[in-house]
Amino acid sequence: MIAAVSLMRTIGLIVAGVVLASIIVETNVLARFRAFTAGFCRISNLSHGSVTSLLTCVMSSTGGKSMLAEFYNRGEVGRTETALTIVMSTFPVVVGESLFRIHAPIAIVLLGPAVGGIYVGLTLFSAFIQTAGALIVSRIVLPKRECSLEEENPSKHESIEFNRQTILIGIKQAYPTLRKIIPILIISMLVIGVLLDHGAGIYIAGAFAPILNLLGLPGEVIYTLVAQFMHFTAGYATMHTLLLDGVVTEKQAILTLLVGSTVVITMIYVKYSFSMYVSLFGKFGVTITAIHYLSSMIAKIITIMVVVVWY
Repeated sequence: MIAAVSLMRTIGLIVAGVVLASIIVETNVLARFRAFTAGFCRISNLSHGSVTSLLTCVMSSTGGKSMLAEFYNRGEVGRTETALTIVMSTFPVVVGESLFRIHAPIAIVLLGPAVGGIYVGLTLFSAFIQTAGALIVSRIVLPKRECSLEEENPSKHESIEFNRQTILIGIKQAYPTLRKIIPILIISMLVIGVLLDHGAGIYIAGAFAPILNLLGLPGEVIYTLVAQFMHFTAGYATMHTLLLDGVVTEKQAILTLLVGSTVVITMIYVKYSFSMYVSLFGKFGVTITAIHYLSSMIAKIITIMVVVVWY
């Protein structure tokens, strides 16, 4: 059964993101950030709301995506822009929330500066591929934005009133969205958690074994794959042992960890992302999950090919 602490943390972040987005809209505070977001708006053709959600993703992935969902549900951000923003958020999330706070220090300590450092760099490279790819697509398919620093609507020149009343209005506006989101999130995460507790995750990890054979990796690395399914630190520790015993070379270790990261990504999308996206975006969340997962796999395959050819 999925851990109650993890479920409550996810719910808390989503509530915070949706409420914050509602308050921001009510206070018109986005207008005051145009100097910071206008440049990227011009480059990407994204709206100020989407760019603000990207910035928020550096601090909290769930909070930033919840904020984007609120803009989407209000009709301020379209479907195409929403999907592209989600994919574009990969690099900010990896840099701000996952890699340097948790993964990088542990990887370098357990795997050593050489293997750990290269693996961290390749993880950043993979995330950059997704963000850069989404940025290129957004420039092509989204309508060009002028993103002028000057407000077109004179009424928006009014001063921002951030007080108890605006906060209460923001919470009131967020309540209908949260009432729809939270039950779906809880039910879907609980159901998926039960399936994983009954061994579904082992089959997912085993499905990636043929890829290891294709890359000519020794059979022992399957233990790293299974360990990464349990937790990424277990995967790093297992690979550390294989390196010390001389079972794998540095290149084989890096390739194994990259393949293992696809297992971790798959588990994240199955266990968390699918539930979160469906709860935030409704039926469109299924499409977002598929697009984001596919982009993640393509980026990992490109990264693996880079290692095979040039390392």
